[in-house]
Amino acid sequence: MKFLQQIKYAVIVSCAVASLSLSMPVASAQTTQLQQIFSQLSATPVVRANFEQHKKLASLNKTYVSKGTVLFYKNQGVLWRIQSPVQADLVVTQKKLLQKTQRTSSQIEIDKTPYGAVATMFLQLMAGNEAALAKNFSVASARYTPAEWNVTLKPKSGLFKKLFVQVDAQGQRYVDQIVIHEQASNSTTIRFNQQTAQPQNLTAAEYALFQLAK
Repeated sequence: MKFLQQIKYAVIVSCAVASLSLSMPVASAQTTQLQQIFSQLSATPVVRANFEQHKKLASLNKTYVSKGTVLFYKNQGVLWRIQSPVQADLVVTQKKLLQKTQRTSSQIEIDKTPYGAVATMFLQLMAGNEAALAKNFSVASARYTPAEWNVTLKPKSGLFKKLFVQVDAQGQRYVDQIVIHEQASNSTTIRFNQQTAQPQNLTAAEYALFQLAK
């Protein structure tokens, strides 16, 4: 269960960071570059992908690898379906965090968990709440070309400075990779592949999970 908690933490942090490339106010010199990135990414209300996450813990000299699928559904939230090394579903909505395995199910109100601020940040960003996001992050650099883009983020708030030092995101039409440089030389790298905007409708199982987290 401890390992699942590590996965859950990393996924939620990644979730928050994964979409930081969608909507962040920055200095005017970078505005054009970022607007092109934001416009490209935010145009799709539904994104499905496979992911592979490498969580490096420097103090233990170990790297934990988890794999699965992720679904962002603008009207509902985010669903991470972890397939290995354990099977579990993690749902993040505006109000709750839900973790479900074959044998257990638990949920907690966003405002009653230390993970809540991260999850809320992600949802604020997806909703385009730039004022709230600007309180916590600044964009150190951004570059866009028709073939690829990348963004480097720096935390401003005390909460996020405790979690990580810098975030690098890159992609093409969608987010392809996120590298979170954390405190104590730890890091989390998430690679996404086979991204698609189809199907746009939820399956019965996906809908049921989102309903549980309402």
